[in-house]
Amino acid sequence: MNSPAPKIVVLTPVKNEAWTLDRFLSVTSQFADYIIIADQNSTDGSQAICKKYPKVILIENKSENFNEAERQLLLIKTARDLISEHKILLALDADEILAANAIKTQSWQTMLTAKPGTVLYFEKPDLFVTTHQCLRSGIMTPFGYVDDGAEHQPQSIHSVRIPTPEYATRLHIHDVKVLHYNATRLDAHAAKIRMYSVIENVLGVGNAIGRRSRYASKQDYLKIGTLETTPVEWFTAWEEQGIDMHTIIKQKYYSYDFEVLHYFHKHGLNRFWLEDIWKFDWEACRQYAKSQGMSNIPDDKIPQQSKFIMLLSNILDKIFKYVRLILNF
Repeated sequence: MNSPAPKIVVLTPVKNEAWTLDRFLSVTSQFADYIIIADQNSTDGSQAICKKYPKVILIENKSENFNEAERQLLLIKTARDLISEHKILLALDADEILAANAIKTQSWQTMLTAKPGTVLYFEKPDLFVTTHQCLRSGIMTPFGYVDDGAEHQPQSIHSVRIPTPEYATRLHIHDVKVLHYNATRLDAHAAKIRMYSVIENVLGVGNAIGRRSRYASKQDYLKIGTLETTPVEWFTAWEEQGIDMHTIIKQKYYSYDFEVLHYFHKHGLNRFWLEDIWKFDWEACRQYAKSQGMSNIPDDKIPQQSKFIMLLSNILDKIFKYVRLILNF
């Protein structure tokens, strides 16, 4: 007698993701049995969007802090508390959309028969500037886990999202793609990079020189992978369901910018002078945030980076690049 198919439980943290949430939930509802959304104090209507979809289980993450470990543990615990059946945990962000041909592949069927204690790896092409081209690195990312109750041991930032115990089987699912919409909005991506630099500063991750390299204001995106035309079959079946796969919503300022302003308000500006975040007009952003009645925004004018600090930062960048060249040599 065949065992029943596992329930597919998608785990998604959300904070102000209204720009992509309808697309994500429309697609995810096509293949998931449950979609657990942990919303962290969204102010853009994300919760209202979630409530339109019957498969969504909406929970609130009341934390005021950025902490990937907390939200991952919250999502996994909720899934295990509410869903007792055999299940696959798929940890997807709201800008990560399953390709439309995925569920018809042989690999998808292989995934459904994988044993508990299996980590599932997928390729995540980055849609680049438009949805019609993408950057592909070939790197396989652990998005899923055939749940056996293993303990999850996450980190506070840049954490693997699902349990990966040493004993687990690793299953690489090459013909299932997760489409990443992040790089369709390069200005939003730049804002996110600035935010990560500030968060790592606060968390004490590495040093300013290393952060300036990881989160440089000038990014060479073509280093991410090979630029290719996006296969139409990644969209077709979802479009036939009436899902808009191509519209990209941009804004003048993003929630990531306002997060940085919150950190400025809490910690002051001096702490962040060596971060590579100052080629952005923070004062204009601050004024806009104030005009919208946002709280925890600096009251005082935010000056541009001084010429001395700018010169020092540039020297540090050159020294770091020189050292890296020597070490790689």
